[in-house]
Parts: sequence; structure tokens; C-alpha cells
Amino acid sequence: MQGIDTIDTCAMLLHGIDTNLIVALRALLQEGNVTRAAKKVGLGQSSMSHALARLRAHFDDPLLVQAGRTLVLTERAKALIGPVELAIAQFERVFLSRDAFDPRTSGRTFRIVATDNLELYLLPKLMAVLAREAPFVDLRFYRLPSNWTEALQRGDCDLKLGRKYAIDPSLHGQDLLEERFVCVLRKGHPLAGRKRLTLAEYAGLSHVVVSPSAALGDPATGLVDELLRKHGAKRRIALSVPNFLVAPFVIAANDLALTVSARLSGSFERSLRLRVVDLPVRLATYTLNQVWAERAHEDEGHRWLRQTIARTLAAA
Repeated sequence: MQGIDTIDTCAMLLHGIDTNLIVALRALLQEGNVTRAAKKVGLGQSSMSHALARLRAHFDDPLLVQAGRTLVLTERAKALIGPVELAIAQFERVFLSRDAFDPRTSGRTFRIVATDNLELYLLPKLMAVLAREAPFVDLRFYRLPSNWTEALQRGDCDLKLGRKYAIDPSLHGQDLLEERFVCVLRKGHPLAGRKRLTLAEYAGLSHVVVSPSAALGDPATGLVDELLRKHGAKRRIALSVPNFLVAPFVIAANDLALTVSARLSGSFERSLRLRVVDLPVRLATYTLNQVWAERAHEDEGHRWLRQTIARTLAAA
């Protein structure tokens, strides 16, 4: 009886609500523009305007408000992004039949946002796996944007690979690798023969810093500098760069130091004749993971991709 009562309660709550409005709501949240939202779902602009009016009445919130010449989402609208994506995923799961995914014959394309260091660990081996197991599956990798959470929720990308952060409840995550920091020098550097540097030696070096998310004008300092400050030391940052892959080549040609993950340095250590020394202060390890949206959680192809990435990195 309790199950029947629950169904009856849900029916009463949903009575009079046009569930087609959720499609219009999703388009409005994604586009932030009535004309573009209408085009996205194949409605006329007047129909989308009418849908927006009904949604505003239902939520007792304007949802989209004027800001100069553009419309922006209200805080209530922003809070709806995740739940709306969950609702759409459930509708699709119920009403849309999906063909079984066969990696041997599938021609799907997956869109992934990632940091370049994880791409370096993953892609050489992953593409070899795909050549054997999924020869027609294509991957499109893009630079990791600051709004990757919204990109996953909107369906603009399928997967995020990179450093682990707290995620929205509408997302799923899986840990992939644990990283630790080391200091990298060129083979001919005066301190390259040391196993561990003293605090004074480390602070006295000229450093290269990788700041992939830094905006123009941002300081190049970070976690290392905060830790040095606690020990009464300060380092000189001679160069900052926005990506990981150029930094080892700079180190190989100059008497500079790079504090970077041990796994990244290992990728270049032999070919560039680099030397790894331990840091004088302990930096906390960090985790690399993969994150995806609820809409993709039960998808066979997406599950295969996640499992393939995880096992490829585990074997690296």
C-alpha cells in the first residue's frame, strides 16, 4: 500500500505540469537566450517565450534577467542546471531505446577535456588499446576549461580528466592515479648529483613554474611558495609557462629547476637526460581522476570508455 500511496502522491504533485517544459527549460539554461533556445529544440520564438513565461510563473523566479545587452541566469536558474540534466537523463533512459555498444564496430566520437600532463600519461597507450579493441572509435581532446562542471552537465563534453576536486552531486568521479612532487634538474646542473636538496639550496635555485589556469596578470606563486614562506624561505621564479609539456625541455637546456609530479618527470627523464632530486620539504600528494555526468552514467559506450581509461592508466 505504501508504494501505491507514493505513486498517488507523485501523480498529484505532477498533475497540471506540462513535462514538455523541461525540454524548453534545459535549452534556456544552456543557451541563456530565447531565440537560440527556440532554435535548439525546434520551436518558434513566440512558443519559447510562452514556455519561459510559464516556467517563470511555476518557479516564481524570472530565471533569465537582462544584464546590459544580454540575458543572464538568476541564482535559482543556476541551481536548476544539475537537477534538469538529471531529469532529462531519466526521461531518456525510460523512453529512448539505445542500441547495444560494441567497441569493435562502434563509430562513436567521445569529447574529453583534460590537462596536458594526464594526456601525456594516457594517450600513447590508450590509442594503442583503441587500435586493437575499438578501431572506429574517435576521441576529441580539448583544453580543460574553468567551467568544466557546467560543460559536463550541459553535454558539451563526455568526460573530464585531471586533478581531483570536490564535485557537484549531479556528477560522478573515479580516482585514477596518485601523484607526488619532485624537483627536476638538467644532467649537468651543479646540484644534479644530490639525492635531496637542503632548504637553502632549493630556495636558491631559479625556478620554472607551470600555471595552466593562470589568467593574464596573475602571480606565478602557488602551493610551493606558501610552504617555503612557512619555513622562512622564498624562491625566485625565473619563468612561468601555461602548460606542462614545454617545461621539461626548458629545464634540459638551462640551469633552472622544475617542481613537478614524479610521473611527468619520468616521461622525459631518459630522453632529455634529466635528474630527479627529492624536495627539502614535504608536499602533499594529489589525485588525478575522471568525472562524468549522470546522463552518461549508465550509457554502455561511456562505461566502456571509463573502464578502458582506468585500466590503461593502471597498467602504465
